[in-house]
Amino acid sequence: MRARQVYSRVAVEAELDTLEESRRATAAVLQALRDRLTPDEARQAAAQLPRELKELWAGGRPPMTRPLRLHRREFLERVRLDADLRSTVQAELVTDAVFAAMKEQISEGEADDIMAQLPRDLKTQWARA
Repeated sequence: MRARQVYSRVAVEAELDTLEESRRATAAVLQALRDRLTPDEARQAAAQLPRELKELWAGGRPPMTRPLRLHRREFLERVRLDADLRSTVQAELVTDAVFAAMKEQISEGEADDIMAQLPRDLKTQWARA
């Protein structure tokens, strides 16, 4: 799936008005997920993403040296703020869509490795995406 297809999917599923809003929301989810993972796992996940999504994943910032301890509520609030979304419900829709699109880009083993590092509440969201 190309980046533009991901943005279109996220826009439809999260009821966003433009592809630019969708790109910003996709970046917010990818960067929050990257920061929630260990640096090694974040590098392994990024290696499987298409170039443009890999650039969003990096976000122009160096990776964390340790994973941020974000549970679902904090994760969604970070996505909401970073993407300038209207509500936490919309952040949840965006997160579901980006998680699903990302899982289509990476191997099943990598998806399992990511899930193993998530807290239970985010693990549930990752699994259902």
